[in-house]
Amino acid sequence: MRRAEGKHRNTISLERLQRFLDWTTERHPDFVPKKKHPEKWFTTYIGHQPPEIGRAARLFWLGLDKAAVDSVLLADEPAGLLGRLLKRDLNEFSCNVDVHGIEKAFDCGPVQNLLEPELALRIPDSTSADEFEAHVRSAIEELVLSRLRILEKPFASLGEEQKARILDRVPPRLARLDDFTAKAADIVNEVMHELRYVVELRHGELALDMQRRIPSGQGHVLSTREVAELKEEDRQALVAKFEMMIEEADDFDLQVLGEKRLTEVFMMEPKKLRRTLRFARQNHKEKMAFAVLLENDPRFMHYHKLYAARRITRTWTALLGPTNSGKTHRAIEAMTSVERAIYLSPLRLMALENQERIESMGVPCSLVTGEEEIIREGATHFCCTVEEFARFRHQHWDVVVVDEVQMMADSQRGWAWVDALVSAYTPELMMTGPMLIQPSLKTLCDLCEDQLVVKRTKRLSPVEVARRATSLKQLDEGSMLVAFSRKTVLELKALLEMTGKSVSVVYGALSPEVRREQARRFREGEADLMVATDAVGMGLNLPAHTLCFYTDEKYDGIQNRQLRVQEVKQIGGRAGRFGHHDSGTITALDGQTLQAIRQLFYTPDQPVDLSQFQVRPSIEHLQAIAELMGDPSLLRAWLTFNRNINYGAEFISILPDELAEWIKLIDDPQIDLRLRWIFACTPIRGGLDSPAATHAQQWLKKVAQDKPVELPRLFIEADLATLESTLHIIETYLHLARTLPAHFPALEQAEGHRSLLNEAITRELSRRRKPRSSDRRRVSGESSNCQKCGKAMPVLSRQFRLCQGCFRNQRP
Repeated sequence: MRRAEGKHRNTISLERLQRFLDWTTERHPDFVPKKKHPEKWFTTYIGHQPPEIGRAARLFWLGLDKAAVDSVLLADEPAGLLGRLLKRDLNEFSCNVDVHGIEKAFDCGPVQNLLEPELALRIPDSTSADEFEAHVRSAIEELVLSRLRILEKPFASLGEEQKARILDRVPPRLARLDDFTAKAADIVNEVMHELRYVVELRHGELALDMQRRIPSGQGHVLSTREVAELKEEDRQALVAKFEMMIEEADDFDLQVLGEKRLTEVFMMEPKKLRRTLRFARQNHKEKMAFAVLLENDPRFMHYHKLYAARRITRTWTALLGPTNSGKTHRAIEAMTSVERAIYLSPLRLMALENQERIESMGVPCSLVTGEEEIIREGATHFCCTVEEFARFRHQHWDVVVVDEVQMMADSQRGWAWVDALVSAYTPELMMTGPMLIQPSLKTLCDLCEDQLVVKRTKRLSPVEVARRATSLKQLDEGSMLVAFSRKTVLELKALLEMTGKSVSVVYGALSPEVRREQARRFREGEADLMVATDAVGMGLNLPAHTLCFYTDEKYDGIQNRQLRVQEVKQIGGRAGRFGHHDSGTITALDGQTLQAIRQLFYTPDQPVDLSQFQVRPSIEHLQAIAELMGDPSLLRAWLTFNRNINYGAEFISILPDELAEWIKLIDDPQIDLRLRWIFACTPIRGGLDSPAATHAQQWLKKVAQDKPVELPRLFIEADLATLESTLHIIETYLHLARTLPAHFPALEQAEGHRSLLNEAITRELSRRRKPRSSDRRRVSGESSNCQKCGKAMPVLSRQFRLCQGCFRNQRP
């Protein structure tokens, strides 16, 4: 509302108020007017006594003079609009308005809307009821025309049909006229002009027809000249963008994208358009290059058809069952009964244990892992880690044993098990694992056109979940306590030693030699108890009669989660080792944890039914791609392989995230691709931020310069964490020394360093921490619960109010 218009209405309101006050004072001498009046001043007097004062207030507010007010008040039943107003009628009323030559009915809403200032103060003063109704219609017409003033000028030049089309879109409800006014120019423009048009873009055989429309929101009615100018301006902008796209595409045929995708790309913002075209050009280049590889290079054929093993029909003997059911024992017996056999293990420690077991049976056996080799002269039996099988896959074996075959589903290492199962050149392929992996074995065996024989094994000694929880103080000798972090294991060791017991420990950061020594101490009774992480789930032969869970949760690198069914069975199954105990018991340190463990332990396994099996490229694959693409990046060659290789729906090439991050750190195009591959395949213990990773990156640069790598200085007098990280460095050196002996000459010295570090770590683990007074309450078994969720607090957290989950959730 303009300022002058507002001032005029305010004057009208005050004049009408004064007439009301004069009239009321004359009729009712005792009447006392209000000191302050709101904008709608008549509302102040509604309900005033006598009632006619309130009725008169509304009539004067609507502009009636004194005589007209007296006439209406004297009537028994006032008719028309005034009668409906005084009766507080809520029904609607309408009004026909001549809109620049065409009549249209408008819905004014409930009759009481006339009392709103927007309408009431527009109505001229009236001397009668009939004149009032005429003034109301005049005021509504004025209001409508003021809202539709934008139509006056174009209507002067439009035909009747065009006017009608526009008025059909005018909302009949008076209250919505403001909404129409905001978009009236757009509606008029749509009726007056053809706003839609096509811009034809041409370059050689490339044709792109862009459906366009002058955008709404112009803010005024466009002239014919303005419409033409807008269309031409848009056409020129599209032509300029089309030329930019042609230039960006360079020699790439944009028609490859197809009309729909090309139109989508063209409509992108310029920066995104360029990026998308660069990717499309590279992707097309990859596909064309791969078409050549797939046609001419046999290494890029169907994965499982590459190996000599396809020339024979193998028998897959799957020994499937729970832990402690003699699976590995039966597999080793099968190995020792033939002339040539090889055992594949997920862990160096397991390979070493079974190599010693085979030799104890009078059969010479060599050991091959990434960090060490023990080659027996004339030996025809081998034990090795599964990743090392690549060097043996082309040899003929009488028996090949693949242990812990469920690892084929592992997201980081599963490819190595798949590769071993597919490529092993042997008539008898044996594997051990839990029953849940059977569907996946069947699928992979059928793909290889082999025969699967499943032999179910049963646990040799029974194991059951205890009825009651225990405490640290109540743990008997020969028990094993399992936690899920190195820090927790070491703290629990210190607490248990307060009870006078000796404790050995096992966790992932320890070397196989230290783990083995810790297991020996426990097995031979030098240590009363063992505290371990879930590293004991596979690979250690431990005679524990009781397996106690510290908690039913573990941190998986992202969040704290509950243990899975198979994890509980794998770990819990270590209780009651056959040959040492008649039975085993699983327990926990509090009732809630024990209840959760019981439920998980007795829950049936969910079958692992893989629809795709993980594979990964060889260095030969990556070299062929790098040469063909003219790109020396190891990472990009691997990703190119993943995007383009087609081994069928059953196999998928993978690059685990952690390995991709490691490759990024070493992917220097100035360094030979095969050398980068060797370092990429070197296990880096401790993570990418560890000293081992830092040393490996420095060593790669030295080897690339054809310089020998000196063995790092050894510091034996250090804390446990430093000793462990130093050992990780030495183990990385040893792994590289096996592959690059000319550049890592200190192999024997590194083996000596490893022995010294293992001894130092063992000594550190044997030391007893001085107890604190607060530790005694923890050992006693006093329990507490999280004050938020009520969950039992683990022993080492009982001084806190909240469990880890609730504590993390409350943090911002």
